Amino acid sequence: MKKNKKNKTGGKQTLLGGAVKSIKKLSKGTGSRISALSTTQKVVGGAALVALGLSYLAKRQNGAAADISTDADADAAIAEENLAAIG
Repeated sequence: MKKNKKNKTGGKQTLLGGAVKSIKKLSKGTGSRISALSTTQKVVGGAALVALGLSYLAKRQNGAAADISTDADADAAIAEENLAAIG
């Protein structure tokens, strides 16, 4: 005999409540994916994030509001140079 599952209605059924649930679900899966990476992959990924973050901050500090596609190409070039210097 099957038992009926009761609906959990403890939380509010809002857009924000759904987003919080989705973020929690995503974060649980992300932790296992990151732990599956090798140390080298983690270091290279971290270096790429740092390079992109620093280039973003530098552009924001300079107040440059140029063409977005040109900025993205410049960011990619800087990140590739940093990764080449590491590897």
